[in-house]
Amino acid sequence: MERIIPLSLPNSAGIGLRVVDSVLDLIGNTPMVKLGKVPEVGMADIYVKCEYMNPSGSLKDRIALEMIRGAEADGKLRPGYTIIEASTGNTGTAVSFVGTYLGYKVAIYMPEGMTPERVRLMESYGAEVHQLKLESTSEDKSVAGAEVEIGTRLRCLELERTQPETWWARQFSNPANTRAHIKTGKEILSQMGGRVDAFVASIGVGGTLYGVAKALREELPDVRIVGVEPASANYPISGGFYRMPGFGDEVTGGIIEEMMESGIVDEVVKVTNQDAIVMSDRLVREEGLFCGISSGANVFQALRVAEELGEGGRVATVLPDSRDRYLTEKKYTT
Repeated sequence: MERIIPLSLPNSAGIGLRVVDSVLDLIGNTPMVKLGKVPEVGMADIYVKCEYMNPSGSLKDRIALEMIRGAEADGKLRPGYTIIEASTGNTGTAVSFVGTYLGYKVAIYMPEGMTPERVRLMESYGAEVHQLKLESTSEDKSVAGAEVEIGTRLRCLELERTQPETWWARQFSNPANTRAHIKTGKEILSQMGGRVDAFVASIGVGGTLYGVAKALREELPDVRIVGVEPASANYPISGGFYRMPGFGDEVTGGIIEEMMESGIVDEVVKVTNQDAIVMSDRLVREEGLFCGISSGANVFQALRVAEELGEGGRVATVLPDSRDRYLTEKKYTT
């Protein structure tokens, strides 16, 4: 008779070892790590949520699943439809992953000149990637995602209006984006035992910061909410630009505008490309966290907040994506 020996795993208590029925069940419920080397003595503790551990390597898996399931429930997305999205990176990869897994055709539209690994990641999931030549994406343009995506959003709008059986995910204005990250915020509250003094996150289209802020503020009215953006932004949110000038509601505004007008964000600060890169390198080498450049920006600002709060405080942030997106080019993008 075969003898079965029970396997005992050290330090496994509480990490939720489980077998799931679908890879989609692995989206969310990411671990949090208390940084042990980067913060200095006398600072508040910094806790990072490892969103790069989602199946396709970023927190955008959360919104891709929420947006697609929401559209199915509303009857806007049906079998045989093609999902389209304008994306310079993580959302395109996440929509490619979730969409093709669920049996849809996926087409991603991005500006010409994006790094090859971004294109290959999406294509590896089976998506069609269309790189559009846009005059507005010159080298000196901001690296804020909303600025370089306007042209590709206009293309998606045209396709949505003219091509039958096409559904545009529209991450920048889709309420499902914020809903997905309300869940992220609830996870943070649970993991940190309800004790969070400040939350810091980069603002891309705004879903992460807005959703987490909503969840935290519901339980912790005095929690400090800090947004981060690239210092190179031509139309900085910190300067009052909540939408791109000269464009209508179909391709700009959306979640960012709603979030900033709600007053839920206490401040928006700028982080330089260099500071983000240096900190992301430190996170990889000193903390062993294989995260991307926006993670560096988040932790760079979290350190500032931790210094202000002092010992005994607790700062939370997210590590949005994996380092493998930045092997060709290191740049702080949102």
